[in-house]
Amino acid sequence: MALGGGTGLPIVLEGLKEALFAERGPILSDRDRDRLAAIVTVADDGGSSGRLRQAFGVLPPGDIRNCLLALADRQSTVAALFNYRFEGPGDDEVGGHSLGNLILTALSRLENDFSKAIERGCEILGARGRVFPATVDDVKLCAQFEDGSWIQGESRIASVPRTIRRVFLEPRVATPLAQAVEAARNANIVVIGPGSLYTSLIPVLLVKEIADAITQSGARVVLVMNLTTEPGETDDHTAADHLLAIRRHAPAVPIHDVLLNATPVPDDLVKVYAASGARLVSPDVELLRALGHRPVMCDLLGTGPKIRHDAGKLAGAVLDLIGEPRPSADVVPLSAPLVATS
Repeated sequence: MALGGGTGLPIVLEGLKEALFAERGPILSDRDRDRLAAIVTVADDGGSSGRLRQAFGVLPPGDIRNCLLALADRQSTVAALFNYRFEGPGDDEVGGHSLGNLILTALSRLENDFSKAIERGCEILGARGRVFPATVDDVKLCAQFEDGSWIQGESRIASVPRTIRRVFLEPRVATPLAQAVEAARNANIVVIGPGSLYTSLIPVLLVKEIADAITQSGARVVLVMNLTTEPGETDDHTAADHLLAIRRHAPAVPIHDVLLNATPVPDDLVKVYAASGARLVSPDVELLRALGHRPVMCDLLGTGPKIRHDAGKLAGAVLDLIGEPRPSADVVPLSAPLVATS
């Protein structure tokens, strides 16, 4: 099982799809599909998803669509249609919308149930796995900063140049999707990340029943460390800072392994990212060990004009952990978990 959102979760899913089902035929049984599941944040309120959310009262479809596409045959005409984005300004009726977002919105209204709309989307695309929203509620993501101020809206958080102390959902108690809780409880390995720390990864773990199910599952939990910091969200965060932020928000969720990229990033790409305020995440290997987690250094870097994980390498690194002895559970305790107040 993998959780998160944004561009990181689809990379994990695409790699695991190829690794798990490469030799299977086009027809999969329900049991086959149950082998790979994604739990996706639904706190997005920007772009096409935000516009559809506001206009039709649906859960934001964008991250869900990207995960469905990652599990589908990318060469199919249907996948190309789902991925098609209309040109034009954002204030145009369809300008900027992805056709897949519109289809999921239409299915949601036809089914009167967003989770059933996703199931229909899986069927249409022949997705090789399951995709579940983390919650069925219309949640909003809020962030409180170190100076005590706070802001509501996932798309607004990174625009405020202040250090994030914590994030929380409104409403505070979010209703989980039962199938997502079941998938978490039955998982034998859970992959967190890569992805935006405060706006993609932690929001899923803020749904208490999902975090509890992961803890109760006894699954091996793997954190895939981001390659770079994100301006406005994780400025100056090291690998240990990422991990400690997750532990502060979901203290009961164990993290056994931390996957870290060991391959040097080309200098020209580092300079390009630095110009926009992004830096390579310092691995903090010794501190991770001191905190009770096992750092795993391996080649995870993709090729191309962006600093990205390679889907195949990442899937291989995750699957290599299955069957290995689990690291010691001697995790250094933190102070009391954060309690949301406003």
